[in-house]
Amino acid sequence: MERNTYYVQLEPSIMGISEVKTSENTIQYEINATLKEKQTLEKKMNAVQKEDLSGGQILARVHDESKADHAKNEMQTEMKELYQKIYELGTPATRELFEELGIDSL
Repeated sequence: MERNTYYVQLEPSIMGISEVKTSENTIQYEINATLKEKQTLEKKMNAVQKEDLSGGQILARVHDESKADHAKNEMQTEMKELYQKIYELGTPATRELFEELGIDSL
C-alpha cells in the first residue's frame, strides 16, 4: 500500500493527524503511513482523548484512589502505545527526536 506523509499533533486540546504541517510554534511529529496505519493511529488518539475526564468524573475519583490509580495507569499505557506507534511510523527525523528524548524505549 502507498505511504503518505502525515503530521501528528498531541497537544491535549488539539490532538490530531494532518496532511499539512502547521506553524513552527506547534509540535508535530512527521510520519509515513498507509491509510490503514493512519486510521489505527487515529483510534489510539481517540482512546487517549476519551480518557480526558469531565469534572464530575474527576470529583468522583477523588474519593476513590483505586479508581484514580487505575485510570492513571490506563492513560499511561495508552500514551505509551501511542508514542510507540508514532515512533514506528516516524520519519528518520522523528525517530531521532524520540531517541534523544528517550521516548523510543518506553
